[in-house]
Amino acid sequence: MSELVATRDSDTSPMNRSWVAFLESKGGEIIEEQRTVFPHFQQEIPDQYVIPCTQESVICFEGEDVESFLQSQFTCDINDLKDNHFLCGAYCSPKGRVLATFRLFIMNGAIYMVCHYSIVTSLLDRLKMFVMRADVAFRTCSDLAVMCLNENLELGRFPITSWCQTGPAWPKECYDESKSTQPAQLIVVPVSDAIEVIKETEGHITLLDSDYWNLLQIRHGVASITASTSDLFTPQNLNLDLIAGVSFTKGCYPGQEIVARLRYLGRVKQRLLRGRILGESGVRVGQSVTLVDSTDNKAGVIVNATALEGLETECLLSVYGFLEAKNVYCYRDQPSKQITTLPLPYSLQ
Repeated sequence: MSELVATRDSDTSPMNRSWVAFLESKGGEIIEEQRTVFPHFQQEIPDQYVIPCTQESVICFEGEDVESFLQSQFTCDINDLKDNHFLCGAYCSPKGRVLATFRLFIMNGAIYMVCHYSIVTSLLDRLKMFVMRADVAFRTCSDLAVMCLNENLELGRFPITSWCQTGPAWPKECYDESKSTQPAQLIVVPVSDAIEVIKETEGHITLLDSDYWNLLQIRHGVASITASTSDLFTPQNLNLDLIAGVSFTKGCYPGQEIVARLRYLGRVKQRLLRGRILGESGVRVGQSVTLVDSTDNKAGVIVNATALEGLETECLLSVYGFLEAKNVYCYRDQPSKQITTLPLPYSLQ
């Protein structure tokens, strides 16, 4: 049985004690939001790196009816699951609001999910309501670790067991060769193997804070829904339809009618942008933003953000007026905190 250590938030899945102890032995500290911080100064992301994504949890779904059950619940098409591939998707409320974002993969006859730790309990509690007589079971997998590695790191030279899932960290739509987006691979392995990978790379490959995983996601335009932003956005507000996170040809799922109506009968008025927050700032996910020249009206919300020493704060914000390239946003309650927009690797048109 896996050893567990409780997180500070009682409504989250616990972390594996061996994983925590190892990261702490490397000078790491697990702080709020289950992030790992190491006591070294690092600025831009190096060419060779390993990031322990401790803010991510893994859930296993198994049973005879697992594929049909998940197909009826999620925005993505379960039939698109394949080896060495992560399938992005979302779980919506009946009103078409995103309750969770995630990556799915298939292994040994079961379907696994990687998602932010803060939504695990609420997600599973809601799914239990719809199981009924279906042969489906799900559980959290605290004995599995999630890591992000640079694409050129050859995993074949490490002593990893056959139980290993690896693939591109983002959908192909998020890679633009004309821009400086950095290829990366996501890996899900038993904690014992994750420890061995870090030991084997120690000394010549940089071990980075888990906030660098957030930064890479922001730069690739991939939103991660947390407990503080759950039930606020439609999939289109998060650009999920632009990065293959929504299928418009599969069957029904909660909120499907509203999501489809936005595509075929309406016009998406709010999209995800990448931004840079000027000056030092205590950024808060879920914080409202407005246009600098119009502080009376809410223009959007900060979805994800990360502040790293030596780097300017970057964020993803879901806003109205997203096609206006010259728009400058600011905190609704702090007009002096300005946010300039940066390019995404994919088009919003």
